[in-house]
Amino acid sequence: MKFNLPCRRLSRTVGFLIASLLGGVGDVPAASDGSVTDRIAGRGFPSVFQAWNPIDLTNQFPLKTLEDRLQAAAKHDLLWEEPVSQLGYNVELVLGAVWNHRHGGIAADFTAESKRQALANRQRMLQLNPNMVFLLEVRWRDAPGSFLPADSPFWKRNPDGTRKQGWDGGPEPYYLMNPDNPDFAANIARQCKIAIDSGVYDGVMFDWDGYLPIVKKTREIIGDRGLIICNIHDRINLGEQYKGMINGAFMELSQEGPGSPPRKLGTWESSRQALLYFEANFAKPQVNCLESWGDRKDLRRMRAVTALALTHSDGYVLYADPNPLMTPDHLHDWYPFWDAKLGKPDGKCLARQDGAYQREFERGTVIYNPLDNRKPVRVKFASSRTRVADGTKGTEFSVESYDGEIFLK
Repeated sequence: MKFNLPCRRLSRTVGFLIASLLGGVGDVPAASDGSVTDRIAGRGFPSVFQAWNPIDLTNQFPLKTLEDRLQAAAKHDLLWEEPVSQLGYNVELVLGAVWNHRHGGIAADFTAESKRQALANRQRMLQLNPNMVFLLEVRWRDAPGSFLPADSPFWKRNPDGTRKQGWDGGPEPYYLMNPDNPDFAANIARQCKIAIDSGVYDGVMFDWDGYLPIVKKTREIIGDRGLIICNIHDRINLGEQYKGMINGAFMELSQEGPGSPPRKLGTWESSRQALLYFEANFAKPQVNCLESWGDRKDLRRMRAVTALALTHSDGYVLYADPNPLMTPDHLHDWYPFWDAKLGKPDGKCLARQDGAYQREFERGTVIYNPLDNRKPVRVKFASSRTRVADGTKGTEFSVESYDGEIFLK
């Protein structure tokens, strides 16, 4: 994850954020805030998530005001944010809870004002989308040097006692923390509980694969009340470690395309197999989040990853910019394809004899034709359907390999 935006010192940015939020939406009437299980079950499909950064299509989704940002965020059914790093880059948050200590890693709560506004922001987004789910990314691997006191025992140390260098893309030096320190694991779990108890967040997200002792301690402290998601990509071996303990994987992947060299990880097939494993083995309610990177104009790739998620999971999908670009990670367009109203699944994934995959929904059918099938497949219906990609109607269609399609009744 990177943000790569003009930055200020964290303390100045926090003050700016709180001041701007207090001039924002203010108190709003309470929206229906059902249980997280009900919200996850109540949504329709496709179901899209926001990983840190927003829709970057300002001609359709302006982001100048807080209300603009809330409306853009509410297009998604799930989102997470991470105030420590995002604020360091002067990123405007859509929830915006801020830790109440100058060293965020030892804070005992969020500031009262930022929590009040974050709860109002949450309620506004739930008015716009009653099935949204909200997560906080909690730092466990590395953090800005200001996250903990310089002499904290939670930092990893070099032999000379200096802090070990972490991520090199931050607005200030980042240093590695020591997840094997049981007191540190307990501190992480404590902050996760604070986030969930605040009413702002429904759960937490751990980047960098997560870490088993951290996840175990967090689950012990929060019990079944909160969601836990870990960024484990398509690594089934990590999924086996977290079996029954986490609610979902963030699958941040850059799969191969036509003519590209094969990969060991991040292939379309490894993503498909991992998604099946995660859906079968993670705790309920599940929030698996499949993201593929690619050129924003590659609509075929966008359709393929969307159809893969729809046919092989009850999870969420995102198609976003590749991380190596010198822009904030996970910026993305919004595609009309995602506005299709499929309703809820009406059955499980079916492996077709022609190499494609099919799944029925209340209001339509989804076809996923994988890259390695290398041939188009024919799809026939008893009555007229509408092909979402181009709006054509008929009873017979073709779907190319490395593509996917939604056919609405």
